[in-house]
Amino acid sequence: MIRVSSRQDFCTREMEEIAASSVGPMSTTGSLPTPAHPREAEVIEVFRGGGAITRAGLAEVTGLSRSTISAVVTRLVDEGAVKVVGHDERDGRGRPTEQVAVDRAALRALGIDLAHGAARVVALNTFGEVLASRQAEHEGSPGARRRHELVERLLGELDLSSATPALRGIGLGISGPAALTRPERAPWSGLVETLQARFAAPVHVDNTTRFAAFAEHLAAGDNGRTTLHVRCYQGVGGAIVRDGALDLGADGMAGEIGHLPVEMPGMTCRCGRSGCLETVASTPAVLSALRSHGIVLRSPAELRAVLEARPPQLRGVLERVAHGIARALVLATTIVDPDEVILTGDLVDADDALLETIRPLVAESVGERFPVIPLDRGRLDAFAGATGAALVVLHPRRPGKDLFA
Repeated sequence: MIRVSSRQDFCTREMEEIAASSVGPMSTTGSLPTPAHPREAEVIEVFRGGGAITRAGLAEVTGLSRSTISAVVTRLVDEGAVKVVGHDERDGRGRPTEQVAVDRAALRALGIDLAHGAARVVALNTFGEVLASRQAEHEGSPGARRRHELVERLLGELDLSSATPALRGIGLGISGPAALTRPERAPWSGLVETLQARFAAPVHVDNTTRFAAFAEHLAAGDNGRTTLHVRCYQGVGGAIVRDGALDLGADGMAGEIGHLPVEMPGMTCRCGRSGCLETVASTPAVLSALRSHGIVLRSPAELRAVLEARPPQLRGVLERVAHGIARALVLATTIVDPDEVILTGDLVDADDALLETIRPLVAESVGERFPVIPLDRGRLDAFAGATGAALVVLHPRRPGKDLFA
C-alpha cells in the first residue's frame, strides 16, 4: 500500500551556514558540473540579504574585483540561477546598468531519499529553500523496480518540467553502507542512469543518514563541534560530524550505531545478527512491541495520539526502547566523545517522553568520572535525508578538496 504526502518549506534562514560547511567523499556517477567559482558563495550571500543589485553593487559589497563579479554572475545567469530583473536609469549618455537577482523559482538541486519504508524527494533553489517535496510510504521491502516507480511518480508530481535548466545535480540517499560497497545488490541500481537520462545532471550517492546528519549540522550552524547523529525510523542509522565535516571512518562505517548489540539474547536483525539496536528502536520494532501489548497502530503517524493518551502498556515499551538506545549511546559516546548527540525518529519526533527516559539512563551508566553528553532532538524531520542530499549538491567543495572527485 502506498501513501503519498507533501510538506511545507522548513529550511530557509536555518541554512545560512551552508557556504562554510563541508561533507565527506561519496560516490558520484556521470559527468560532473563545472566546479563553482571559488567566490560564488560570497556573491550568493549578498543576494540572500537583499533583492536586486547591480554588478558594481556586488563588487562594492563583497570587495571582489569587477572581473571576478562578472565571471560569477555571468555563469549564474547562463545556468538560470540568476536573472536580469531591471535596469538603473541613467541621465545623459551611457547604457543603463543591469540589476540582477537570484531566481527563487529556479531548481538548483534535487534530493532523493530511498529510506526503509518510504521514498522522499525534495527540490531546492539556490538559497537552499524548499521549492517542493513529496513522499510515498510503502510496506514491506519493494524491489528496485518498484522503488524506481515510486521515485518517478514523486518527481512527476513535483512538476519540474519548466524548472530544470538551472539544475546543478541530484543527491541520492540510500539505506546502509553495504549498498555503496555492493551496488549491484542495491535498491538504487539502475536508478542513477534513469535520473541522468531524464535531467542531464550528475547523481551523487551516499548513505541517507549521512545526508540527514549534514542537513542537521547546517541547521545548527556550528562548524566547530563534534556531533553524533542517531536516526530511528524504519531502520536505525548514525553518523558523526566533526569540525564541520562528516567523519566516515576507514570503510564508511563510522557512526553505524544501529547494529551495536544492546540485547543478549535478542531478536534476529536483518543484518543476520541478533540483539542489534535496530531490533529494539526502529519504528517497526516499536510498533511490534506495542502490538504485543494490545496497541495496534496502522502507521507511525498514530504514535503521537498513543503517547498523548499514555496507556499503561506504553511504559514498558518506552523503557525497553530507552534502555536499548542508552546502552548504545554509552558505548558510542565513550569512543567518539561528541559535544552533543542528536536523536531523531518517529517516536522521538512525536513526544519528549523517550528523550526524558533516556537521559537519566545515560547519566547513570557513565557515572561521575565522565561528562554526560547533551542529548537533544533533531531540528529537522523525516525529510532531513532528502534535504541533506540536495544541500550537498549546492556546496560540493571545501578548501583544498573536491568532494566528488
